[in-house]
Amino acid sequence: MCTGKNKTMVFMVIISSILLAATELFARNCSDAPPGKPEQGMCCFTFTGEASGGTLIFCEYQGGKANKYATVETTVGESSEKVISRLADVIDQTNPFGWGIVRSGPRETWKRVVTSSGGELKLPGACGWYIIAGTEIGLNIPQPPYSLTCNYAPETNTIAIRWINPSPNEYDSIRISFHKYIGGITLPGKSESYEVNLNDYSYSKVKDSELGYYMKIGMTPKDALSNIASDLVIWVYGVRNDIPSNAAVMHLNNNIQEELYGVPFTSGIAPNWQPWALDTNEGKIRLAEGIRKEYTKITTQGYDPVKTPETKPFYQVINTGAKGGTGGVFRKFIGLTPGHTYRVKTRVATLSEPNEKNGSVSVHAAPNSPDKRDFIPRQMAGLDALSVPEAAIKVGTAHSTGQFAEISTGHTIDGQEIKDITLPPRVDSITVWVKCAGPAGLSAAIDWISLEDLSVQKP
Repeated sequence: MCTGKNKTMVFMVIISSILLAATELFARNCSDAPPGKPEQGMCCFTFTGEASGGTLIFCEYQGGKANKYATVETTVGESSEKVISRLADVIDQTNPFGWGIVRSGPRETWKRVVTSSGGELKLPGACGWYIIAGTEIGLNIPQPPYSLTCNYAPETNTIAIRWINPSPNEYDSIRISFHKYIGGITLPGKSESYEVNLNDYSYSKVKDSELGYYMKIGMTPKDALSNIASDLVIWVYGVRNDIPSNAAVMHLNNNIQEELYGVPFTSGIAPNWQPWALDTNEGKIRLAEGIRKEYTKITTQGYDPVKTPETKPFYQVINTGAKGGTGGVFRKFIGLTPGHTYRVKTRVATLSEPNEKNGSVSVHAAPNSPDKRDFIPRQMAGLDALSVPEAAIKVGTAHSTGQFAEISTGHTIDGQEIKDITLPPRVDSITVWVKCAGPAGLSAAIDWISLEDLSVQKP
């Protein structure tokens, strides 16, 4: 699942692995070397407090997947020292990050390379490329950013990156990472935007020796840098007190941005998304992570992209729970261009059979108002009017049980024309939401979404 450099041990970097610049990183560089001895590169993460109870997934991400990871189960109130001690044991015993063999002494006995003390996890190598996922939300683990949006402007060859932080003071710093030649970027913790000028990474400005690899076997460096925006995975995550959050991730293909990646969820909610529900205090809506186990195996591959929605390792499950209810998940696309026309595509499935008695599953999209306020649950449930009702659309309804089906604007669905969304003046965001409504037992899923700017032509 997420990635680190090891400057002191054998580490094979496969063609098309991630290349990140050695800019400021989020954890502490530390060392066990005694005074006067050469430092061995070590990286320390200090967890504090108690566990909330759940699953802690410590990941190393590469390209489109967080495909190297270690997992421990925690209990409510368990100390950070006990949890991290067990996590260190798992990492040391299973070597999920593919470090080289380390032996000590004439009998070549194994040497422990991962240690912990007082909640501090100490890993070999330089710091970088780790995220934390799962249902464990204690131990001072920050919540992830969401609604990541990556808008490419071909006329200037720039990418405007926007996201939303959970709170103004959630992070000490923000980390943006890419799977190509741009490198890693560290920003102040309150940042919610960044612009990448791809002209700075043209072939004329990058030496062959600095590339280190080509994105595809047989591809020349010049070809690899000819159009970076045609295949770029962008990761954004926050750091607080050395501890990284989970990531918000998008794949960019020129004027199309899509959720095409493999990242485990936080608290049962997919990266980029947020929950919504009526009667939230009654706990009627349950959110969970669906897993395609054949795509979650730990791999030594470097750049191992998710190429199609059906090969994504994880998908969002929405269930009305034991009491039934109305709710689901939503995300915003922000920093869009007023007046531009956008096409929303997504894939949904029902996991139980919907009918008139047990409810419905549907996907909706609408521009936000100029003041950028979020829609409230009653609006997403259809009980209150939206701020721009004439522009609201019902993208589609899930029909076939257990099978994901693509639905989209710009098409006719059930005899009804579903128009693409043209943003009104002064409006630069679109909200997309999934609505499950019905009595107990209704279950549905969404595994992918894309937003295409129809007003921008591909290079």
